[in-house]
Amino acid sequence: MDQGTMNRRGLLRGAGVASAVALAGVAGASSASASGNEASPTGSWLITHQDDPPGDPTKGLAVASFAAGGVLINHDISPAGPPGTGTWAQTHEGFKGTFWSGQPGPDGPGSPGFTVKIQIRGRVKDDKISGTYRFSVFDPTGAPADSGTGTFSGHRVDA
Repeated sequence: MDQGTMNRRGLLRGAGVASAVALAGVAGASSASASGNEASPTGSWLITHQDDPPGDPTKGLAVASFAAGGVLINHDISPAGPPGTGTWAQTHEGFKGTFWSGQPGPDGPGSPGFTVKIQIRGRVKDDKISGTYRFSVFDPTGAPADSGTGTFSGHRVDA
């Protein structure tokens, strides 16, 4: 499939966003009690995410991790996609973060491909996480190619 005929679903899946929501990282503390703050997202989460219409209606499953020091890592596991890395910060209302993902271009590894920026906002309550995301897709030249929004929710991954 060439880039001109690539549909939105293929573009986003290929860029690791299809169900890209949300989040990411290496775990700092693995539970709210370990972090001393129930509202902190520190740790890893199993997340379900879905784009808002007219986006891809397929729900995605990801593991997102938030580490002390602001490290955010996300990895879509169903459908599988490349990891995303970025940063997060606590806010008065919960947390916010930004992470990036991408894919090789049509000529394989080493050739320019699409990149995706995902911005998240969310809350943690009683070992449950939820929030919204906004994604922006950029073509191999860096020009905007697509964008959208969605929601996510999930629960902590126990050690």
